[in-house]
Amino acid sequence: MVRDRGTGRFVYTERMERRAGETPWEYARRSVRREGQIRTRFAEATMQVIVGWGTDSVEDFLREHPEYRSGGIVGDGQLEGDMVDQ
Repeated sequence: MVRDRGTGRFVYTERMERRAGETPWEYARRSVRREGQIRTRFAEATMQVIVGWGTDSVEDFLREHPEYRSGGIVGDGQLEGDMVDQ
């Protein structure tokens, strides 16, 4: 979801569903790519991108659910593998 900070109105919403036959890892990767596209499209400071799963970003989600990562979390808390460019 994308919310206009000034008015509080949601200007864009999207709900991604897992596709038939799609593995959890494929779904997470597709979600990461889609979040990156949305963040790029709504990059203005007046917009707030809100990601589901009760977290602020896909990276937060992957930290909390390392089973969705290919590399998992390394000892210093950093994620291995793909990251969303912000």
